[in-house]
Amino acid sequence: MRFIRRISDQWRSGYRSRILVLAIVVLLLVIFLYPFQSTTLPEWNLRVVDDAGAPVHEINVTEHWQDYLLETEGHEEVRTTDQDGRVSFGQRGLRASLTGRLLARVSKFGKHQPEGRAIRYGAVVVWGNRSYETTVGVNQGEVPPAEVHVRRVR
Repeated sequence: MRFIRRISDQWRSGYRSRILVLAIVVLLLVIFLYPFQSTTLPEWNLRVVDDAGAPVHEINVTEHWQDYLLETEGHEEVRTTDQDGRVSFGQRGLRASLTGRLLARVSKFGKHQPEGRAIRYGAVVVWGNRSYETTVGVNQGEVPPAEVHVRRVR
């Protein structure tokens, strides 16, 4: 009987350790394979104004954004300003796993990157009205610019 009890105890302790190892492996797989959300560009509310500070209404504004590390192509969306010269774009982001992010970094290692090039890019282009010059506004930080000034064509 003792012999059988000893074998049973050894089997249980081995079984517990196998379950613990399996639980750790599953947890690590979830952590490394789950596609976490990251923000490429925060919500952007801006106002388009002319040289005199007057709102420019009904002019096209195209938002461009891309995460250069994780995406090979950029995105864009066109909107038109309202009567107060305002236009809004929602938060832009993407989902990628830690493994995908790590592999993207490794694949880009050693490739030529221009100095100062951000990993995430966001810009707006104001265009489509013959009375105003086409103008670009670039998001160079965490908070995008609140106003874009366009010059009137003389």
